[in-house]
Amino acid sequence: MDISPLCHPQLGAPSFAVPSFHVPWAAGSLLTSGIPSGLTALYQIPGGFLLPVHPDALSYPGLVGREELLALEPGPVFDVVPSANGRTVFVSAVDGTAVPEHLLKLHYPRRLSRFTRRLREPVIRAQLWAAEELTRAGLPILAEVCGGVFGSGDDAWGFIVRELPPATVAGDRFTVPLFALYGDDVQAPGGRSLVEQLVAAGGSPAGSLLAERIVEPMVELWVRAALETGCALEMHGQNTLLSFTPDLREVEVLYRDCDVYVDPALRARNGLTSLPPTGVISKDVPFPANQVFSLTYDSFMGHHALDYLARLARERLGVAPDALHAAARRAFTAATGEAHRGLLPDTVYYYDNELRPRGAWNLVNTGRRPQWR
Repeated sequence: MDISPLCHPQLGAPSFAVPSFHVPWAAGSLLTSGIPSGLTALYQIPGGFLLPVHPDALSYPGLVGREELLALEPGPVFDVVPSANGRTVFVSAVDGTAVPEHLLKLHYPRRLSRFTRRLREPVIRAQLWAAEELTRAGLPILAEVCGGVFGSGDDAWGFIVRELPPATVAGDRFTVPLFALYGDDVQAPGGRSLVEQLVAAGGSPAGSLLAERIVEPMVELWVRAALETGCALEMHGQNTLLSFTPDLREVEVLYRDCDVYVDPALRARNGLTSLPPTGVISKDVPFPANQVFSLTYDSFMGHHALDYLARLARERLGVAPDALHAAARRAFTAATGEAHRGLLPDTVYYYDNELRPRGAWNLVNTGRRPQWR
């Protein structure tokens, strides 16, 4: 991660300040997804909107429009808590005054993992489009409700506002990324994992609890999104969320981050004609749809989420990985029916090992047989 110690999600402070700027309408725009939300008003000001900017983006010499930005009137300071991926932060207050809690995805022209994390206008528009489509289909997501764009042209950039899960009538609900289930607690090294604690609280056999409450709903959510909207959700351990009440009477799998690839052929089959400005397979993505779907299903969800869950379940709970694999296969077959033929290839596709400029990427056939379908 090319990130300063202050803003690092593990090494930095519990919270930090994100500066903002008053952007007049002549210098940018505030976009909405069509999903009603009171959060949009928080970013509106007379004659323009507020543009929050990550401190590490603001200090980056190559930030597009940096001189013009610094000449604008400073806005309020956003009090934020970092999340695991660095550039998405949890907003709790503005200039010290509490605001409705929400998530803010920020432009980040530095490298985090494989890619630099620029947030340009077409991607912002595409994410707002996908949020509206997935919400219309009734899928359980954290919706992107608005976004701001600074500048014009190909390098215009900005931010996205994402809602948190709604409160439940049943009482307190915890929502965590999936990797919190099997990751180590940095504040309690050597302690029981969260998944072990949940199994103990749930009172059900570990294998059936993991299969029925986590694995099967994940597979069903991915398939529903693909077949009903053409969107290939990237359900790795960071984007897949588990929401639950302390007594585990209510458990739900949610999804966050609508930066997804879209298959126009699947949409056309459902009579859906609208498409996002970017991320469209066969137009912006030069790979067959089934290979892109394998990247998201087999590699992102399968390897970067479920493989880790299965490994911990085997080591700590004595659950055979094959039992979870079988549950996923049953769920996949039941959810896809005849539609599964051709939806995914016979083998797993993933990125090659080269880093390319401006976020370009290439897929290769790993030759591995899929385990989770």
